[in-house]
Amino acid sequence: MPNSHILLLVVINLCFGFNFVAGKIGTEVFPPLLFSAIRFGFVIVLLLPFLRWSPGQMGRVLAIGLALGAGHYPIMFYAIHKGNVLSMVAIVSQLVVPLSTLLAVLFLGERIKLVRSLAIALCFLGVVIIGFEAVGPDDLLALSLTAIAALAMSIATILMRQVKGVGVFNMQAWIALIATPVIAMLSLSIEQTGLANLTSVALTDYWSPLYSGVGATIFGHGVMYWLLQKHPINQVMPFVTLSTVFAVMFGIWLFNDELTLQIMVGGMMTLTGVFIISKRAKPPLATQP
Repeated sequence: MPNSHILLLVVINLCFGFNFVAGKIGTEVFPPLLFSAIRFGFVIVLLLPFLRWSPGQMGRVLAIGLALGAGHYPIMFYAIHKGNVLSMVAIVSQLVVPLSTLLAVLFLGERIKLVRSLAIALCFLGVVIIGFEAVGPDDLLALSLTAIAALAMSIATILMRQVKGVGVFNMQAWIALIATPVIAMLSLSIEQTGLANLTSVALTDYWSPLYSGVGATIFGHGVMYWLLQKHPINQVMPFVTLSTVFAVMFGIWLFNDELTLQIMVGGMMTLTGVFIISKRAKPPLATQP
């Protein structure tokens, strides 16, 4: 892999890591559901020219849109909002990798060998150790929601493996088109004051959902997909652990997260397991919020 592509992998994982920061700041300005709806609104506006009907694939595309749009993203951003330690949420979000692998075994008939099985166990054990560090109900809620969001992403990942002939920007456009009205309606019914308060939000505060939609989704996932077409998966996917490393660094720097020994041990176990699974992965594993 040329150095320029390695640099690209580092940059996009930096973007993925900073997405946790954007989500944390953004959900302090907007309610979490409304934040998710706005970010998807930016995505559909920018990717509308790429929207194409894909005969024979639209059932799965709809399911993916619901799993990600109505499932993963709003739950994930609510978890980021509730969590007091951003680092913990970022680490637990990596459960997408082992969960996707397990679902592939259950529903796609894939087989995993002993090393990957042990790596999956290592991931979950690391998350359990981190969970015992949680000091309050908000932290426990955040970690539980993060695990649920990871499961939703894993389901979407399995569905994506079965989709044929749908380009990455077309898929992202459909996900945004499906997600935006669903999340907006949920926000309207649950976060009743959210839409009413939009007029009081400064235009500069929209940077966070704009970044989340453009920096992480359109640019980050778009470049990741391009690199996966250029290089073997087991060369590209191990870099996903960098996104969590960057998120942890941002959490310490910007939010004064305390990186305790327990979080470090659990985090190293989880990220090591993710690295091993990704290194031996056959199909691509979606991992980012």
